[in-house]
Amino acid sequence: MQISFNTEHLPEEFSAKNENLFPDAPIKCPFKDCSMPVKLKKHGFYSRYLISKCFKGVLYIRRFICPICGRTISLLPVFCLRNFQYSGPDIINMLHELYETGIPLKRLVERTKEYFPAMERRHINYYKRRIIKNRHFIQYGLNLISPEFANEGSIPENQIWIKNFLEKVNKMQPIIFLVNFFKNTGKSFMTLQI
Repeated sequence: MQISFNTEHLPEEFSAKNENLFPDAPIKCPFKDCSMPVKLKKHGFYSRYLISKCFKGVLYIRRFICPICGRTISLLPVFCLRNFQYSGPDIINMLHELYETGIPLKRLVERTKEYFPAMERRHINYYKRRIIKNRHFIQYGLNLISPEFANEGSIPENQIWIKNFLEKVNKMQPIIFLVNFFKNTGKSFMTLQI
């Protein structure tokens, strides 16, 4: 299980094993079938790769283990998305630029090559498809964050909905959205919902 946490630290600070960057261990097992009120124990670090505009490299993520059920959790800085190498704010910003400016996808990919040399059209198309698959879950999370995000009237088609969603997130600021979304749903907006 991965739990996101908000941090003021920059990604490059996580490129060394530094337990001071992470919050304290949970005082209750987060697994519902355990939920024992026991402080989880430190269980080392694991490495993962992050690609963002300001940092490309390995991060070290703190792990904890429940002494009762033996399962582990890891604390993931909010700019990291589970199962994604590219940072959450950068994914949101790329998609927002695509929908807001109407720039052709090929030109957007060319512009992002400065920061993301390995970025391809298939990446951005994948992110768009994932948001469409998660549309109902994302709307649910937005409604929990604030009632002002509730859709009124007829439900717009997917592309219009994505554009509206990205405008709202951009106004709120991507990092604040990521924090609030996880706080309210316990998941990332890109976590596949079936």
